[in-house]
Amino acid sequence: MDHTEAPGRYGRSMAVAFGWYATAIAAVVVGTTSVPSAPRQDCSAMFSCLSPLESLALAGLFWGGPVLVALLIVTAVVDALLVRRIPSVVLAGTLSVAVSVAVGVVVAGAYLGRS
Repeated sequence: MDHTEAPGRYGRSMAVAFGWYATAIAAVVVGTTSVPSAPRQDCSAMFSCLSPLESLALAGLFWGGPVLVALLIVTAVVDALLVRRIPSVVLAGTLSVAVSVAVGVVVAGAYLGRS
């Protein structure tokens, strides 16, 4: 493999990975906004009268953002290793996302298992 081709392959492979993450985020947004919110009687508690989209944005800001950044870092490292060995950039990007999600599941399981 030519070394001048590797940065272009890495960029295209990371674009595939970003596409997978964008697809997952879009699916969560569509799924959350398509469910009607239940009528609430009492809005005296903090955050009790948020719409589904507002609650999704709040959860994404405080929980989803850091998780996404961590997944992107792991994806970048794994993708750099895979793009050299796998000739298909689509397969390398997809596998890097799958490995990153698996690492995230293991880390979340270890974190939730100890508490």
